[in-house]
Amino acid sequence: MKTIEAIYKAILKLNPSAKASMLGNDISALDTIIWENGTQPIPKEQILALIPQVELEMQQEAQAKIDNKNNALSKLQALGLSEGEVKELFKL
Repeated sequence: MKTIEAIYKAILKLNPSAKASMLGNDISALDTIIWENGTQPIPKEQILALIPQVELEMQQEAQAKIDNKNNALSKLQALGLSEGEVKELFKL
């Protein structure tokens, strides 16, 4: 599913108002894009060229969430809460 998400994000980077749907769950889904609501088609090559950047951004966003959670846990522990208390409180 990561590839589909990356494809959609790449499309939206190229055209923030684009409306499209596609079938499949891997890179071959690019061949099934249906451009909706009058969206001007974006060449497959442009989308493909942007996918590595989008995937890197997705990895960085995921890592930032992990880092933020760990930072919050550390700060709460510094206030005297145990790791177990924090996890129970926030259902982690």
